[in-house]
Amino acid sequence: MPADTVTGMTQPDVGPSERLYAMMQHLMTLAAHGQQPTSAPGRFIATGDDAVDAVLQIAAVIDEATQSGRIPVERGVHAAAMLMLIRDYLRPLPEGPTRDGADGVGRDLAELVRTLRQTGGSTGIQG
Repeated sequence: MPADTVTGMTQPDVGPSERLYAMMQHLMTLAAHGQQPTSAPGRFIATGDDAVDAVLQIAAVIDEATQSGRIPVERGVHAAAMLMLIRDYLRPLPEGPTRDGADGVGRDLAELVRTLRQTGGSTGIQG
């Protein structure tokens, strides 16, 4: 683990958000090198409702950054799609009926998962 990541995760003078941000950077570094971290035993701190609320907070950040032009639209769309995949895992998304009556959301999620598995490999990292 790079020293700056360890430092970021162990700094007592920063808040939990900053330390968890450093953890996110650590996980991305591992994934970029094709490594999987060892998971800790379940902590049972966050509930499913907490996770769904967190997803919506992230969605708001992505949307704000995309709408203001701080990130390219295609990156914002990709990030939002990945987030909706997580949201569906936590709590299934509402159906999105199409003209033929099929569940368009289910079809889109299936296509997204296929693409993720093909391009993301085991780490799920995509450019």
